[in-house]
Amino acid sequence: MLKSNILSLKSMLPSGLNTQLATKATFVGIDFGTSTTVVSIATKESGEEKIKTLPIKLTQILEDGTIYQSEKLPSVIAWYNGRLLVGEGASNLKYTLTKGKNIWFSFKMEIGEDLGAKYYNSEVGDMEGVKIRNPKDCVRVFFMYLNILIKKYCQDNGLSDNIMYAVSIPASFEANQRKELMEALESNGMNISKQSLIDEPNAAFISYVHDSEESEKPLLISPHYNSNVLVFDFGGGTCDISILEIGKSTNGLYSKNIAISKFTKLGGDDVDRYITFKYILPRFFEANNVSDDDFITKERQYIATQLYKVSERLKILLCKKISNQMYQLEIPDYIKSNSDKASITIPVSVETKKGLLTQSEFFLSIKELVEVMSVFMKSSLIPSSIKGQEEYNNIFMPIESAIKKANVCKSEIDYVLLIGGSAQNPFIQEALKKYFDDSEILVPQDLQTHVSKGAAIHSLLMNGINKCIIQPITSEPIFVITKDTTNKVLIPAGTTIPCDTVVIDDLIPTKDHQEAIELPICVGNENKMLFNLKITRDGGFLTTAQVTLALEITADKLLLAKAHCMGVSCMVEPQNPFANKELSTEERIVLRAEREANIETERNGGIPTKNCLISLRKAYEDAGNDFKAAETLEQQNEIYPNPEEYNLIGVYYHNSGNRDKAIDFFERALDHNPNDYWANFNLGNTLFYRDLKRARQYLNKAYELNPFEPCINILLGRLDKREGKESEAKEKFQIAYDKYEQKWKANLFYNSDYGWFASVAEELGKKDKAYEIRSAKPKIEQTTYYDEENLTQTRTKSLTIL
Repeated sequence: MLKSNILSLKSMLPSGLNTQLATKATFVGIDFGTSTTVVSIATKESGEEKIKTLPIKLTQILEDGTIYQSEKLPSVIAWYNGRLLVGEGASNLKYTLTKGKNIWFSFKMEIGEDLGAKYYNSEVGDMEGVKIRNPKDCVRVFFMYLNILIKKYCQDNGLSDNIMYAVSIPASFEANQRKELMEALESNGMNISKQSLIDEPNAAFISYVHDSEESEKPLLISPHYNSNVLVFDFGGGTCDISILEIGKSTNGLYSKNIAISKFTKLGGDDVDRYITFKYILPRFFEANNVSDDDFITKERQYIATQLYKVSERLKILLCKKISNQMYQLEIPDYIKSNSDKASITIPVSVETKKGLLTQSEFFLSIKELVEVMSVFMKSSLIPSSIKGQEEYNNIFMPIESAIKKANVCKSEIDYVLLIGGSAQNPFIQEALKKYFDDSEILVPQDLQTHVSKGAAIHSLLMNGINKCIIQPITSEPIFVITKDTTNKVLIPAGTTIPCDTVVIDDLIPTKDHQEAIELPICVGNENKMLFNLKITRDGGFLTTAQVTLALEITADKLLLAKAHCMGVSCMVEPQNPFANKELSTEERIVLRAEREANIETERNGGIPTKNCLISLRKAYEDAGNDFKAAETLEQQNEIYPNPEEYNLIGVYYHNSGNRDKAIDFFERALDHNPNDYWANFNLGNTLFYRDLKRARQYLNKAYELNPFEPCINILLGRLDKREGKESEAKEKFQIAYDKYEQKWKANLFYNSDYGWFASVAEELGKKDKAYEIRSAKPKIEQTTYYDEENLTQTRTKSLTIL
């Protein structure tokens, strides 16, 4: 084995490790995880080449006041018995406290969004020194506590109180997420440098290189070609993929990022959530003689959160059992097919509108876990879903995203390095081995402390000897929206960070005396807008004027931008509060409404106002999310009772496919008013394919109340057609068609009329007319955060510049 082909920190820093540390300091690395945070310290004695790393034990207070120490600190905050708890004690209270009110977790992935006071009912929303109202506040309070623990550790162990921090974060974190994290660190007086943030996969790679140098299986680099390492970082809330290229240069070995996966909402928490909604929650309801339909979404989700930890523990128990029987990262078939179960005893009590729900004994079988994990390992770009739940992504979405960006084949990946607590899952390990059949799979001894040790090494190298082993890159292209055929790319994907200032000076206004110039800056695509630079001038701008746009990405991946035209300048002013997400028109409508609802609810003492619930429900309706609209109107009716709305709640549930809930509310509407035409019609319509006898009963009643309504004629015509009464059916269809034709010509159509009119046209054989009707249905207009009339365009000929 040639020593020169072994990858080591020394080989990547040929003159670095022999130098004296530039400052007397304590070099700390923090792996800030969605579910768990770990802190490590890196040290290097004078004259020694070897860097030593040590994860430190963090003191935590349990809910009963007991002192507890562990290297792993759950990323959870709780307010309990007049005391703020952070870590294990807070985590133990997930069963008994209410998320957003007196317990907060999974807040890492929610920073970078502005949804107002998301925790509008927070018990510490106005408490001096705490003030938790949104995820950013949670991060600030969490690091305040963490900073105190680290300082105390340094004091107790005789370490320098000049603490230099590095914090690992998902590689796919965008600028606004990084900015809010930096602000949380700075607000706590934590000593951070320009490159204090390091991508988690890069920190993991540094740590593995460090640990493998003197192991029996060091990382070998081919002298004939550059090697590729794919880092698979699967934690509680993220699945980050980073591809690194390792090669030789005149200065020795080097490494650089060549691709970062697209942001994908996926983590071990999603597996726990799927287990809960698929198996644990239904059994919990069955044990308490209630059903899923007895609860609105918010209450059902609250009940589920009390069961997530049950699901997590059952998953871990089964995974450990299976891992012990794996051979070369493969699970024997007989294990997957057996009916063994993991059982645990955890008393769970949840107060609901149906009374107290309790259960102590829970189980999950291996067969069930196999089914669950198949959802997260299928090779598909289409997410999976459970009715009424968020979609579930799979591990191959970010993997294929990174491979495509790197412009390599999977057979060109030499090593696959597994990182993160969720990467210990045997099903994940087996799936990766099968997928990367030509690659060597690397599994560190401790996947959870690994990243923090790499971050600590990064802190020492950066802050101590001013060296950076791996230069980060941009994960997506950054461009400005213009009136050109294609948008103008400013910084391509894969650009090394930090990058020199990029200056674009060939943009011009699109018309003379244009009063404003808007330069929307996006990442990846137009749905992912970071901010909108806007400059205005009295008298407007001329088409002969030069618009100059300058952009720079700092070492911490923060994007700085400045625009200038005719003596007027503008620095970055964030316009889009949802920059880290790709948003459809419908999602923009909903997020805006949710933000406004949170703000108004906070102003109203934590109780949603009727107006904000009406606005939120209409937003869900416009977005086509009938289920959320139904839940919101049902919530509104509980707070502000109005039996007249039972029918509309039923309509929303019917349109969302939840027929049992729809029938329930239509029956409530008829209990309130037996002569309600629409309640009779809607109940008959919902029962049409379930109970034809009852359906005809309610439809006949609706016909008695209003025989001229076209849709009642359509349904009764279909009943006649089923019974072979063709002429009667055709007569009713024609009556309905004529009525709709009159409304169509008078331009008096509602959205619901288009579907009915098209369907009766088809019943009468008018297929072309049906197509015309469906094509004419209005679509939601695109919601933008800029005015298209104010965009610029690229100069195409020589102009006089002002």
